[in-house]
Order: sequence, then structure tokens, then C-alpha cells
Amino acid sequence: MFKEKLTRVIANVEGAIGCLLIGFDGIQIDHAYASHELPEMNAIAIEVSNLLDKFRRMQLHDIGEVNEVSITTGEITTLARVVADEYLLVLAMSARADVNRGQTMLRLISPFMEKEMR
Repeated sequence: MFKEKLTRVIANVEGAIGCLLIGFDGIQIDHAYASHELPEMNAIAIEVSNLLDKFRRMQLHDIGEVNEVSITTGEITTLARVVADEYLLVLAMSARADVNRGQTMLRLISPFMEKEMR
């Protein structure tokens, strides 16, 4: 049910490697990959969800909730966006990929994902 939207992100972001929908509990809901599945992608997504969960619990200095993060390690940039309070959209892409395009695509599909979760 979510695969179509995740696949659309991959198709519209040059350099995209994979896109996952994952719960803050670390359970993967769905995924799409540009070519083949990468086992480390799930591990990265789990670590990003743990990091975002810590930020959510801290809510530093009353500046509001953390809704999106970007992490670049070596040759991979990972974007994560909170969806429906309990889930994350995680997009891994080449470090040379267009990060702004990736962020835009995650923002565009977020409302549709939230609607499907209700």
C-alpha cells in the first residue's frame, strides 16, 4: 500500500538508494530500493529512528519538535522525516544527490502516508 509512494520518491530523486517507512519501534513497514535491497539500510533507519526519538523526548529549549533530520556518512546521505507521530520516512541517497529534492519528495508524500495510516 505504501510501496507506490516510496517507489515514486526513488524514481524522482537522482542518486536515491532506498526509501523506507519505519516505526519508532524499529519495525519496517515497507520499503523500495533503486536497484537491490541493502541490508545496512534497515540498520541505518533504526539508528536514525532512535536518534529522532531521543530528540522528541528532550524537546530542547522549547523550540518545538524535531520533524526532519539529515545525516551524511561517507558516501551516503540519509534524510528522515516524522510521519503520523509514530513513523519515519527514511531516504538514503548518494552523498552527491540533490538533498533538497529528497526533502521535497518526503514532504510531498508525507500527507498521503499519514492519510493511509488512519
